[in-house]
Amino acid sequence: MNRISFSSLLVCILFFFGCIGEDIVNDEVDPEVRILNPVNSISVSEMYQFNATFFNNVGQPEPVSISWSSSNESVAAINNNGLINAISEGQTTIKAIVSYNSTTIETDTAITVITGTVDQSLDTKSGTIISTSGYELTGDFTLKMIENTNNLQLTLGSSYKASSSLPGLYVYLTNNPNTVANAYEIGPVTIFEGSHTYTIPNVGINDYSYLLYWCKPFGVKVGGGDINN
Repeated sequence: MNRISFSSLLVCILFFFGCIGEDIVNDEVDPEVRILNPVNSISVSEMYQFNATFFNNVGQPEPVSISWSSSNESVAAINNNGLINAISEGQTTIKAIVSYNSTTIETDTAITVITGTVDQSLDTKSGTIISTSGYELTGDFTLKMIENTNNLQLTLGSSYKASSSLPGLYVYLTNNPNTVANAYEIGPVTIFEGSHTYTIPNVGINDYSYLLYWCKPFGVKVGGGDINN
C-alpha cells in the first residue's frame, strides 16, 4: 500500500471512530402510544376528536386497537373512537391504551373543561441536543407549528454549536434515536454555530419524538435530543 492510500485510509478510520464515540448500536426502543393532537382545555358541550398512533419497538407506526378512557366521566366522556364529549366544568385525565405482546402500554393527557372559548392548540415543543460522539455538538432547540400551515419550524438557539470537522452531518426527525430508517430527513448541516431555523413541510408537532444528528457517510449517530412538551 502506498503512502497516499494509507493516509487516506487512516483519515477515514479516524472519522469513523470519532463519529461512533461511545455509542452502542441498538435499533430497539420502548414501544409507545402517542396522542397526536393533545389539548389543554375544551369548552362545556364541545366535542373533540383525539387521534393516537402506536409506535412499535423499532419506532415504526403499527396498526393496533386503541382503547380510550376518562378518569372523570361526569366532566368529560370519551368513546371507543377517541371522541370526547365535554359535559361539565372540571378536570379529567384521558388515557389511550394499547395491549401489545401481552403488555399494556398507555399514555395520558390532562383536560380542563371550562365555560367559554378556549385555544385548543399545543403548538410548541423544545429540547436540548447532547453529543454521543467525540465531536462537539450542543444547544437548545424548539419546534413550533407555523400559523395557518401544516409546516413546522425548527429553531436552533444561540447556544447551538457543532464541530465543522464532521463529515456529512445531517439532521433528522425520528421516533427511533438509534437509526435513520423511517426518519424524516431535514437536510445537511451547513451552519455550525449560533441561532438558525429550518422549515419542515407537512409534519405535525407530535409526529416525531427525537431530533437526531447523523454522520451520513459512515451511518452512525452523532447526537440529538428528546422533543419535549
